[in-house]
Amino acid sequence: MNRNITVFILLILIASSFKYRTKTSEQVLPLSPVPNRPVTNVSLQSGAFEKAVLKLQEGSREFAEGQPSIYKSLWSHSDDVSNFCGLDGKEFKGWQSVEKSLDSFNQRISGNNAFRYEKIAGQASHEQGYVLQKEHYTLHDGSKLDLNVTIVFRLENNEWKIVHRQSDELSVPAGAIIAAK
Repeated sequence: MNRNITVFILLILIASSFKYRTKTSEQVLPLSPVPNRPVTNVSLQSGAFEKAVLKLQEGSREFAEGQPSIYKSLWSHSDDVSNFCGLDGKEFKGWQSVEKSLDSFNQRISGNNAFRYEKIAGQASHEQGYVLQKEHYTLHDGSKLDLNVTIVFRLENNEWKIVHRQSDELSVPAGAIIAAK
């Protein structure tokens, strides 16, 4: 099972890295052949993954406002969780290390009332799921921080938990991307 998780994370990172690093104008297509198809292959109660993603967005907003408790509760507290932070080029593995990285990031963006996100894609299977999104922050000094983010979830005790997060700064300012569309 750990090998499956590793392969899944690797595929997601490769796919998102290729997508985000492409600087040419391209048409964004959904990952599934049917546009806007809800996740239907999850055998738990209907919409469990979607609810977890909504809770992630709520927790992210509160995290940006300096209240990290909901966001941290979404993470698995196991030794195999990871956070690859492109802002400082560091990798954090294991819950204690990841929690410290989250605290550090929270101090950097805390008090921000201008957090917003753009969900690009998301999908779930019986045990794993992912979300690709862009996150936009306004920092204390008024500067903007725009990130490409990949979040991988795992089902633990019938609850979706984050087991991996990878973020990189957008290579092109968000305004230029929106204007190009």
